[in-house]
Amino acid sequence: MTTALIYDPIFLEHITPPNHPDQPERLQMAMNVLQALNWLEREGLVLLAPRAASEDELAAVHESGYIRQVEEAARRVAEEHTGSGRKTRRFATDTYVSAKSYEAAIKAAGAPLTAIDAIMKGEVDNAYCLVRPPGHHAVAEAAMGFCLFNNVAVAARYAIDHYGLERVMIIDFDVHHGNGTQEMFYDDPRVLYFSTHQAPFYPGTGLADERGEGEGEGTTINVPLLAATGYETFEPVFRQVMAPAADRFDPQLMLVSAGFDAHWNDPLGGLNLSTAGFAQLMNVIIEEARFLCNGRLVLVQEGGYSLDAMSACVATCINLLLGDDAAVDSLGPAPHMPYRINTDVLIAELRRLHHLTGYRMRNAPKPDIARLRREVKGPDA
Repeated sequence: MTTALIYDPIFLEHITPPNHPDQPERLQMAMNVLQALNWLEREGLVLLAPRAASEDELAAVHESGYIRQVEEAARRVAEEHTGSGRKTRRFATDTYVSAKSYEAAIKAAGAPLTAIDAIMKGEVDNAYCLVRPPGHHAVAEAAMGFCLFNNVAVAARYAIDHYGLERVMIIDFDVHHGNGTQEMFYDDPRVLYFSTHQAPFYPGTGLADERGEGEGEGTTINVPLLAATGYETFEPVFRQVMAPAADRFDPQLMLVSAGFDAHWNDPLGGLNLSTAGFAQLMNVIIEEARFLCNGRLVLVQEGGYSLDAMSACVATCINLLLGDDAAVDSLGPAPHMPYRINTDVLIAELRRLHHLTGYRMRNAPKPDIARLRREVKGPDA
């Protein structure tokens, strides 16, 4: 396997206030772990610098006036920094810009485009985009949730517009629902959006009955989960809901909004996944991508605010993309919870809601009819 790691030091120059969760150290720590493992020189790993997304590429999902607002806000901070030493300023409720934020943001949006180009040209099999600012909360006309441009949405539209793909799937396992991504493709049958997220939680969207509208009805699948939900629920959700939905949709490319704030050690989230749990979920995704779209798979960094957990999850995902099956984990298993969700009821309701009841995946093993008949009738029948 050949995996592209797409990263640029410009992502560290998107500055937020000292107490803000999205700090440059998130990416720096991940790169430090990869360096300590000597994986930046690993066979099969290709380091690529992201290109900047063009204004037209951003405007495929964002309003042009909003793009100008982000650029102008960064320019004003640069002028203020020269005059008064101010490094960052509030741009939206919880989202900040600094002098280099626009440059970082257009390269964060351009990173998955760089990945898609390399995959479609046959230069790599898959890719990990280690970027910030994150993107899945950004809506067409506004920033929110630490996000300026919706990186994964820009990528999905690029794949459709530039390469003529007809079916792109986005899997989002960030602890927060990707409201911006859902909104941008809510009526678009070419994009299947699948999200697991904590609920009730920020931003308050992502109810199970939000299924899309118009021609896009049925191409939004939300799995809201209670706090403390762990792998014992995530695994059957991925196996019994995500996988058959993907199989039915038959994507030509799979994109992942890779947020690791569903980790039990994350300071913002309340879900209960371990690094090993994330690894198993990623194995399901990689398996589906291999079967459905020749392994065309791009991970795009979203949340994750425990430095230890996020860096371990990044390294683990890159290891899995390269074809290994080991997790990089110093934090260990998730804490034991004294209660658990009735997963059977949850799965049954999700499969009913999304018309997956009785759906048989194409890659499921076919039953041995002769053997079944012998078992029913008995060996002497």
